[in-house]
Amino acid sequence: MKNIGKFAVLGVVLTASASAFASTIALGSYGSTSVYNPGAISVANSEVVYAGYENYATVAAIPATPGPLVGAAGSGFTAANVFATDLDPQAPGTWTAAGANSSYVGINGTAGPVNTSNPAYGYYEFTSSFITTQGASGTLNLLADDTVEVLLTNANGVNQLLVPFGGLGNNNHCAQYQPSCSIPYSVNLSATAGANVLTFIVEQAGTGVVGGKNDPSGFDFYGTLSPTPEPSSLMLLGTGLVSAAGAFLRKRVTA
Repeated sequence: MKNIGKFAVLGVVLTASASAFASTIALGSYGSTSVYNPGAISVANSEVVYAGYENYATVAAIPATPGPLVGAAGSGFTAANVFATDLDPQAPGTWTAAGANSSYVGINGTAGPVNTSNPAYGYYEFTSSFITTQGASGTLNLLADDTVEVLLTNANGVNQLLVPFGGLGNNNHCAQYQPSCSIPYSVNLSATAGANVLTFIVEQAGTGVVGGKNDPSGFDFYGTLSPTPEPSSLMLLGTGLVSAAGAFLRKRVTA
């Protein structure tokens, strides 16, 4: 019976240690309106915020840490007058459906594949933030039209390029190469304890007439993060195992 008690203590140690990092948090894109959201979206990140626009001549001309881009003259889209908005995805064959617990977002409600109003050529920047109580890691999945670059700024202010722009290629549908609107693109994501900011820069090819149809723009992201065990938790786990094993062996020797 005494041995059972010792193993019960060990079980408590294991359970307490595991509970410190067993839960996961969900991430998902959503805008300032919820008309097209697939039900109530419940995620750890904030709503997507539109930050600005630039019409750099090439991807190479974009600074490594651009945020925020600022509206170019005549773009019609500035952070002051545009909110990131959920987009209507109901256009068969145009975009792959948004991921779990997320919706496509864009610079306005008509930027998507339905009731399209083509945005001008350029690069459109959006941000979303989330907070973790300890380090966490997981997977981020992306869909975009035409394509998207993703950066992560962690709680220490360090910028990391998570995903570079995909090549536009022939751009008959959306970008030919991932990230695109056809197949979800997955990337590993690691976050530090505290506030983390994800920055999404959507490249718009501008192949259609501005305000016209058939050249939509938007992006979707979704994923999960699992907190990583802290050193103190690992130490507690190791100490519990060693102590319980030692007590068990001493009991065997003296029996």
